Amino acid sequence: MNFENANTTVLLWDMFYLGNPHRHMYKDIKHLPHIYAQAWPYFLTLLMLENGLRLWQRKEIPRLNDSITSMSHAILQECAKLFYRGSEHCLYFWIYNNYKICELPWNSVVFWYFSAIAVDFCYYWMHRASHEIHIFWAQHQVHHSSEEFNVTVGIRQSVFQSLVGIVCYAPLALFVPPVLLLVHQQLSLLYQIWIHTETITTIGPLDYVFNTPAYHRVHHGSNLYCLDKNYGGVLIIWDRIFGTFQDFYPNKPITYGLVYQKNAFNPLSLQFFYNLNLYYKWKSMKGWKNKLRSVIKGPSWIPGLSWTGHDGRRASVAGHRKKYDVKISYALKSYLLVHFVAVVNGYFTLTTIPRSEINITCMAISTFYIVWSLTSIGLMFEKSSWSKCFECSRCLTMFVHLIYLEPQPFLSELTIVVYQSLMGLSVVVWTITCLMR
Repeated sequence: MNFENANTTVLLWDMFYLGNPHRHMYKDIKHLPHIYAQAWPYFLTLLMLENGLRLWQRKEIPRLNDSITSMSHAILQECAKLFYRGSEHCLYFWIYNNYKICELPWNSVVFWYFSAIAVDFCYYWMHRASHEIHIFWAQHQVHHSSEEFNVTVGIRQSVFQSLVGIVCYAPLALFVPPVLLLVHQQLSLLYQIWIHTETITTIGPLDYVFNTPAYHRVHHGSNLYCLDKNYGGVLIIWDRIFGTFQDFYPNKPITYGLVYQKNAFNPLSLQFFYNLNLYYKWKSMKGWKNKLRSVIKGPSWIPGLSWTGHDGRRASVAGHRKKYDVKISYALKSYLLVHFVAVVNGYFTLTTIPRSEINITCMAISTFYIVWSLTSIGLMFEKSSWSKCFECSRCLTMFVHLIYLEPQPFLSELTIVVYQSLMGLSVVVWTITCLMR
């Protein structure tokens, strides 16, 4: 991964829009870096700071199974974008190229900040739609599927979220250049990573304007008073204006996660399981009007209720809920951590290969293996009955590929030897384990 534009100190300033806006002014899309994907040093810095604060505040360190699951979702999202990146903004480009009212300057500081506010306004409505339109919620729910609240949850994103949400930004295409939309979407995501933490409660008088960790904790709650509240991205003023603001009450405990929690660490399952719920609700409705309403109205809607079903009868979590946490040995945790690091390294290697030097088949096979690996790690955390054989087949496939198939031009000899040793040893361990069952 090229971290040329990912200086951590710079990103920490830019997170609050306090940096020099000229650093993020680009004449066209060709020169625009993928800021969010290059921000891993920034994310790791926040992760270390948060864990240091949690230790100082005598709070529990986030669970390894949940944290790796969250980071797996980030990798899945970025792998998907290797194939569809650009397509999620086709509508925006089409409107801007054919129907823009005026061509405003991309290098104006005043307009740069104006665009930031405009993009954040549209983000509010996109985020609100993701909660109040059932088919959108089916994609967005994965971001709320963690029962923890820490910075890793900030990167637990849906594979298809950006594909369904771009329609909310479409009106900006009449006057905001696409390059500014893409810049501010990425900076907004960076800002929102840090507000996923329990270690910070207030940022002083700025609480009235900016979204904060306390307000966002409410948003992630599954208690009744938390539902459908605090949709803002960078700014909380939109919630105050449009009646969706909910203050944080320290004496009211928050239970994180979904109202009907999916007990899983398999990222692939968490990404797509809710689409079945959407289908079953659609199938249960009588008449095509109710079937359509079940898709476009809120997840809690049923015939006779308001759009969001907020009529005193919607489901919620009333009190404390025991977290889903399968106990595994420290040896297995260490094994899964090592293999997760290997997958992350493989993902970074894939993304650094120039598109001209890798064909679509090779990219698809590599992506499939990354998804396979993350799924296997999730199943191991769940202690699934067939996870050991699944993991053994994964390691065997990679071992055979590294030894007998084509040479790896993008990996050093040392890296290949390390991967061969890791996969070979893993195959031996899991083969013996499977045979002893």
